[in-house]
Amino acid sequence: MPIESISSPSNQRIKAANSLREARERRDSGLMIIDGDSAARHAFAGGIECTELFLAESNDESHRQLIFDWQTLIPEIRINVLSKPAMAKLQYGDREEALIAIARQPSLALETLDERIGDKAGRSNSSCFLVLDQIEKPGNLGAIMRTADAAGVVAVLLSDPVSETWNPNAIRASLGALFRVPMAIGSANQVQRWLTEHSVAMFSARVDADRSYAAVEYPHSVAIAVGNESEGLGDPWNKQEIQAVRIPMHGEIDSLNVSVTTSIVLFEILRQHGRL
Repeated sequence: MPIESISSPSNQRIKAANSLREARERRDSGLMIIDGDSAARHAFAGGIECTELFLAESNDESHRQLIFDWQTLIPEIRINVLSKPAMAKLQYGDREEALIAIARQPSLALETLDERIGDKAGRSNSSCFLVLDQIEKPGNLGAIMRTADAAGVVAVLLSDPVSETWNPNAIRASLGALFRVPMAIGSANQVQRWLTEHSVAMFSARVDADRSYAAVEYPHSVAIAVGNESEGLGDPWNKQEIQAVRIPMHGEIDSLNVSVTTSIVLFEILRQHGRL
């Protein structure tokens, strides 16, 4: 596809791309905006359909290489080369990205998760799932996805999410991990049913739990559920069959950031499973 040069910040293509920073436009269009070449490459590698690129104009070799790389990856992709004022209009805040991508949002349907994870859960004797219940802040979602990727989580299940998954802040905070770890969305009951049907033992991280996270033995097929930043886990996760664990704390503050809590518990599960 031909490369188009855009000099005016008021160009309609720039306006359309910029509108994807708003949740309503993302919902209506089924598209998302990805800031940065690295995150865009992770999206492509994760099977996301990238449809359009915006590049800052430049005469250096890295700019030409960037165009060549993407034309090689996706020959039919639309590439727009923007003047500095036009690129500044599209960029987020003070960030200066060489590339911004537009992509289609993939399906996060719970009923298709089996197909998307394939045999990932069965390739070893350790399968760990992560449940995020009513997570509110996009930055926390992104940070947690980086941890999930580092810990080799099979899939992240979003239970009644508050934060919109493809928020640009979540994508940036994830450094591309949002595209590399399989995700699915459902109600708390739907997520629990899916885990039960797949013989996955459920644990929950709660500040009022009796047992320390390090004092329990995690089975080889396990899910850990963490709650939102202000209220913790919702009532549907307070069930007898879901074993609650806590992280002992010695300070005056009664809770950790949800991304920190997730990291601590996930890596304890890795340690017990002999994967560290």
